[in-house]
Amino acid sequence: MKSSLRYLTLALIVLVILAALFFAALRLSPSLQDRVVARALNQIMTSQMQTSAYYGGDNLDIVFCGTASPMGGGDRAQQCIAVLAGDRFFIVDSGARSTAKAAAAGLPLRRLDGVLLTHFHSDHISSLGELHLLSWAQGRPAQLKVYGGDGVAQVVDGFNLAYGLDYGYRTAHHGEAIMPSQNAGLKAHAFAVPDEGMVEVFNDGELVISAFKVLHEPVRPAIGYRFDYRGRSVVISGDTSKSESVVAAARDTDILIHEVLQPNLVNATSRALEDAGRAQLGQLIRDTLDYHTSPVEAADIANRANANWLVFTHLAPNPANGLIEGIFMRGVDTVRTAPTLIAQDGMFIRLPVGGEIIEMRE
Repeated sequence: MKSSLRYLTLALIVLVILAALFFAALRLSPSLQDRVVARALNQIMTSQMQTSAYYGGDNLDIVFCGTASPMGGGDRAQQCIAVLAGDRFFIVDSGARSTAKAAAAGLPLRRLDGVLLTHFHSDHISSLGELHLLSWAQGRPAQLKVYGGDGVAQVVDGFNLAYGLDYGYRTAHHGEAIMPSQNAGLKAHAFAVPDEGMVEVFNDGELVISAFKVLHEPVRPAIGYRFDYRGRSVVISGDTSKSESVVAAARDTDILIHEVLQPNLVNATSRALEDAGRAQLGQLIRDTLDYHTSPVEAADIANRANANWLVFTHLAPNPANGLIEGIFMRGVDTVRTAPTLIAQDGMFIRLPVGGEIIEMRE
């Protein structure tokens, strides 16, 4: 036993010495530094390509690229949800910092088919310029389509005007072969949404995307989306107060992704701001109470729609720790016993076709 311990101790000492020598050499040898960096980059790029190819296929995949509301805080990006079905790929909303999260998740931005906007609040559109650039640089084969209700053309025209010089600089510097000018820019696809029911905004025979109105006064239009792909489905509420249209649209869906605001936390935040002498900001926070949905209300909606899973997103305020997450879920379990989750940036949910299985990882 003592002999084994001596050999183990000796081996550890040798390993420590070798590691020290390696790091000393690494600090002093540019060629060794270059080899280490090159190997690491090759491993990273290989991993990203494998991850990119993993999405879609015979599945309806959902990736949360941003789950925060404008109240923000912490590391969460603002609202952004990627939906991949077969070889189709759409992103719903593009809030601040969400493009970086999409890239970190290894999403295949070169084959992005379009962006679906729920409405035009800044926290749902502010990363459109970054998303355009990164998908263009990765090889998107056409202009980036941006779908939305009345007003989407104004948003698209504004981004194209603001980024127009950038488009030209990129092509002039890298050339048409690398950054083709014909693929630069956003292209608006406007649609009208009925007061009741849904309207198809995309249908390729397998994937059907339908839009429906929700209540987010005074914001008009405010839109939710339903994705149906080969027997699997997901519904994204968009920003809304408790709305019967979500119940109707989410009927028997596999997953309802619903925005939530926790009233107790919002009121506490508002009071704290007012007590600190920031009454204007406190009132602004309090004003959000009348056009969002509480977690308990969202749970009731999911139950009435017979949704299998319920996932909370657009979290107001940001649940930065377990205590706050517990407050978010307060009362939910008395309303709903089916699976209910708080979304995290990077959360991935897979719905394989031909069954009822739901897979989730963070």
